Amino acid sequence: MTLTTYGNLCTEVYEITKPIGGEYPDVPYFVQHLSQIGGRILEGMVGTGRLLIPLLEAGLNVEGIDTSPNMLAACKRNCATRDLNPVLYQGSIENLDIPGKFSAVVVTLGSFMLLGNRTAAIAALQAFARHLEPNGRIFIDLGLPVGSFNTENIVKQREPIQCLDDSVIVMQTSSWIDWIKQIEHMLIRYEKWKDGKLIDTELQHLPLHWFGREEFMMCLREHGYVDITLCANYTDGLEPTSHHDQLCFSATLA
Repeated sequence: MTLTTYGNLCTEVYEITKPIGGEYPDVPYFVQHLSQIGGRILEGMVGTGRLLIPLLEAGLNVEGIDTSPNMLAACKRNCATRDLNPVLYQGSIENLDIPGKFSAVVVTLGSFMLLGNRTAAIAALQAFARHLEPNGRIFIDLGLPVGSFNTENIVKQREPIQCLDDSVIVMQTSSWIDWIKQIEHMLIRYEKWKDGKLIDTELQHLPLHWFGREEFMMCLREHGYVDITLCANYTDGLEPTSHHDQLCFSATLA
C-alpha cells in the first residue's frame, strides 16, 4: 500500500493548521544541518512547502516530491507568492526515480510513517541510497503513536476549523491497530459546512507504520547507512526519554 493521496479538504486543513511561516522546531534544525552540507537537497513528502520554503529562503538548493497533486498545487502557490520557483516532482519516495544525485534527503514531521508498511519503508531507504551522492546524508524523524493505543475504535470529534471563506470544516477520526505489522490505520472524515449546508465531504485512510528506536537503526544499517545519529525533538545531543518524543534520525550512505 502506498501513501494515501491528500484531497482538497485535507490540504485545506493542513494549510490552516500548519501555515507557512509558523514556528516549527524542525525548521531551524534543518536550516542549520543542511547549510553545513550544501549541494542539491531533496525533501520527500514536501506537502504545502511548510519546510521547503524556509529552506529555500535560507539559500539552500532544495527540490521537493509528493504524491498528492493537491499538496503540490498548494506548494506551488505558496512558493509563487514568495517569488520562489523550486523544482517539484509528483511521485512516491518508495518508487523514487528522478534525475541526478543529491547530497541530502529529508523527510520530516513523521511523514515517513505514512508509507504505511515495512516493505514501502525499506523500498524508500533503498531508493534514497540510489539517489544519494557518495557520503550523502538522510534525515528521517519518526514518532510512536502510543496515544492512539488507548483510543482504538473510538470515534473522536476534532475542534471545528474556521476557513477563509467563512465555512467550517469538522473532522471525525477513528483508528484500528494491526499490532503484528505495527500499523495504525486512521480513518478521517472531513465535512465542510457553510450557512448551515454541507458543501463538501471527504474520507481519508491513513496507515501509520511505526518503528522502535533500535529497530529503525538496524534497518538503516542493513541498507547501507552508517554514522547513524539520533536526537529527540530536533535538539542535537538530547536523548529520547519518552514515547512522546520525536525521534530524529540521520545517517550517511556508506
